[in-house]
Amino acid sequence: MTEHTPTPWKTEGGTSDAPDPRWQIFTKNIILALTCGGNDEANAAFIVLAANALAPLVAACEALMELADDGSASFDDPEPGGTYDLARAALALAKEEQ
Repeated sequence: MTEHTPTPWKTEGGTSDAPDPRWQIFTKNIILALTCGGNDEANAAFIVLAANALAPLVAACEALMELADDGSASFDDPEPGGTYDLARAALALAKEEQ
C-alpha cells in the first residue's frame, strides 16, 4: 500500500475561479482535492475529519486489541497517558471534540 499525503489536512472555501465556490482540501501548500456541489463545504469538512482522525483511531484500536489479546484489558484504573487516554483522545478527534 502506498503512503497518503501526511496529515493534518485542512479546508478552505471559495478559492476556485469556477462558477460555483469550491472547497479545497489541502496540507501545507499542496491542494489534495476540490469539492463542489450542494454539500461541498460539509463534504470537505468530513473528508478532512476522517483523514486526520484515521491514524489516532487505528493506533487506539491496535492498543486496545493488544490489551484484549493478553487479557489485561481493564478500564477500572486507567494509567495516565496509557491506552485509555489514547482511545479517548482518538475518539474525541473523530467526533471533533478537541
